[in-house]
Amino acid sequence: MNKRLVYIWLLLFSALASRGQQITVNGHVMSHKSGEALIGANVYIKGTSRGTSTNTYGFYSMTLDKGTQTLVYTYVGYRPKELTLQLKGDTTLNVELPHKTTELQEVVITGDQPNENVTSMGMSMEKLSSRTISKIPVLMGETDMIKSLQLLPGVKNTGSLSSGMSVRGGGRDQNLLLLDEAPVYNASHLGGIFSVFNNDAIKNVELYKGKIPTRYGGRLSSLIDIRMKDGNMKEFSAEGGMGLISSRLTLESPILKNRGSVMVSGRRTYMDAVIKAARKISGSDRINEIPFHFYDLNAKANYRINKNNRVYLSGYFGRDVFSYSTNPNNQSRFNWGNYTGTLRWNHLFSRKLFSNFTLMASNYDYLLDNELTVGRDEKTFAFEYKAFVKDYTLRADFGYYLNQNNTLRFGIKTTRHDFNVGEVEGRQDTVRFQFTMPRVNSIESAVYLSNQQEFNDRLSIKYGLRYSLFLNTGPATVHQVNDQYEVTGVKSHGRGEIYNTYGGLEPRIGMNYTLSSRHSIKASYSRTRQYLLIASNSNTGTPLDVWISANPNIKPQIADQYSLGYFRNFWDNRLETSLEIYYKNMKHLVAFDEFAQPQFNPDMAEDLRFGSGKAYGLELMIKKPSGRLSGWISYSYSRSLRKIEDIQEKNWYPSPYDRPHDLSLVAMWDITPRISLSANWTIKSGRPLNAPASRYEYGNLVIPYYTGRNQDRMPTYHRLDLGLTLEGKNKPEKNYHGEWVLSIYNAYAHENADAIDFIQNRDNQYETIAMRTTYFSIFPSVTYNFKF
Repeated sequence: MNKRLVYIWLLLFSALASRGQQITVNGHVMSHKSGEALIGANVYIKGTSRGTSTNTYGFYSMTLDKGTQTLVYTYVGYRPKELTLQLKGDTTLNVELPHKTTELQEVVITGDQPNENVTSMGMSMEKLSSRTISKIPVLMGETDMIKSLQLLPGVKNTGSLSSGMSVRGGGRDQNLLLLDEAPVYNASHLGGIFSVFNNDAIKNVELYKGKIPTRYGGRLSSLIDIRMKDGNMKEFSAEGGMGLISSRLTLESPILKNRGSVMVSGRRTYMDAVIKAARKISGSDRINEIPFHFYDLNAKANYRINKNNRVYLSGYFGRDVFSYSTNPNNQSRFNWGNYTGTLRWNHLFSRKLFSNFTLMASNYDYLLDNELTVGRDEKTFAFEYKAFVKDYTLRADFGYYLNQNNTLRFGIKTTRHDFNVGEVEGRQDTVRFQFTMPRVNSIESAVYLSNQQEFNDRLSIKYGLRYSLFLNTGPATVHQVNDQYEVTGVKSHGRGEIYNTYGGLEPRIGMNYTLSSRHSIKASYSRTRQYLLIASNSNTGTPLDVWISANPNIKPQIADQYSLGYFRNFWDNRLETSLEIYYKNMKHLVAFDEFAQPQFNPDMAEDLRFGSGKAYGLELMIKKPSGRLSGWISYSYSRSLRKIEDIQEKNWYPSPYDRPHDLSLVAMWDITPRISLSANWTIKSGRPLNAPASRYEYGNLVIPYYTGRNQDRMPTYHRLDLGLTLEGKNKPEKNYHGEWVLSIYNAYAHENADAIDFIQNRDNQYETIAMRTTYFSIFPSVTYNFKF
């Protein structure tokens, strides 16, 4: 027999013999108190670096050698558990971790092993727990996840009070916000002062600002993966709070103990109702009404059918409502909101193959109407303007735990996008009129495959490939535009007709080389494609944001990002530090003419300009994740530049998100088990600004002259927020727990420039002056929270 053939057979026999000595251990890691799945809990073999972590459903799988093994389960804020097992065959092991007795004295940022930040593949990625978010003082005492993320390196707000974010120099529409997998298109309440995410309903938040996981795509800059609480599977519980402008209530209950649960969480502002009641009681018209309120409703249910099947149903409903009347002859109404729905089925095909099938729907819409009666003959003018974007998604995701060194993930998804860019109906007296922007429909699909491979104790690589495909479908009316941005014709397409196609590969790769248990070097590269964008000239965001998709006139945006980082822990892993540098190159970016009005413009294509972008920077993070004193210091130096046709003479210019320096300090100090202080201080470069350099006069017209786009800058922004939490006494026989939270926004009352307008000086018509607007100075607030 050929010696080479004998050698091959020996290798195969050796592999099979080795496989016979290995078994698979899998299961879920949960909270002992509530049965809540613990995301990112660590499972490892005692005395070794071999281990894994749970996925977003608390599931894990490991391949181990037969015999006696000691497994350690850890999650910050919970007591670790050790289990010594005599493993003879494949085993299912569900583990519940108890809370630490000192839980109320700790503030946790992540749920990881002490040196997980060094040894894991995670790079350009941050986690925040709902407890950490609740500790950070914010405006009016409204706990805000988005405002908390803006204190992390590489993340900047698009306005001083805006919920819009720019991540590593990207636009606010380049962030993918997922709530239980469903996209949220507008995350703002009250024009951006608050976000739509009620912290009482949130379990975990993960921000990816570099290498986005291969299973996700569709945005250039970041992924914000938000998971709602599953609900208490052990017993009924409730929590809530009453603040300066709103109240909240969250209820959790088992459907069947240890089998299923339900969670319902609601929030509503009530200043409108309070003012209205005060007017009625006092009988005074001097008290001005506040014709505005918003509300949120989160709901989730889950049920474990058997050990291999579990189903989830979750949804979000939120809306801002504005109704205003100056007099009986002039009435206006404006409201906008989101809803999402997610139905998921977890199925375990085997101890190694985990699957998740998801059906989702998402909707963002707004409505503006007005009715005006004028003149002695009471002529009436009325109109109604509405628009929406709707998504319907079906996806299947799989995780295959091949062996101890390889974890495969693969899947497929498809989404139908329906856009109503704008529709106006109105009447003038008895004459009716109607105006409709062209409707847009499209289908976005993707397939992906990735593998996380552990080569040895030092080197691990996570690599993957994603292919996305985008189809424009009829019915549609498409404007044809020439090289001078002039509409030369219109082409119609019938229902179901595919009239335009885009697609391409999106490779992703990340590497971790562990120098020791204390420090490591990480690197990553990713390519992303984005087929949707906001058609707006506002950089801070408005409720009238118009979402449009790629089409024959708009190519998909593409970004390539390279990152390199050094991670080091000190003081027995009690202090974590990281330093990252990155470079991002972007193609096919879209900008609008200075005075374009995309909301009401059927010839929007004439106002579009295209070009490139680049962003680069350095991010430093020093974090103390636990103990009586915890928090972090983050610093970013970053630049974000654009080069767009017909703008700035085709030269590079600062993008609206170019803010070179950004420093944030967040500190939380547990003075006693019942008293804690928190503070955050931030200072950052001012936003880019278009300031007139001179002006021309032509008759009665005054025409400002600008030397270039974004060539000036607003003043440096800085602010200090303070918080004090006073908790009630904990008694063994007392299930009720309450706390008072006192906070001060902008504690030293610095008047930051929220907006700058240039107007003509009344005393000197030849002089133009800059007028600064400050929305909020010092603002104290008080909130009472309870739990039972």
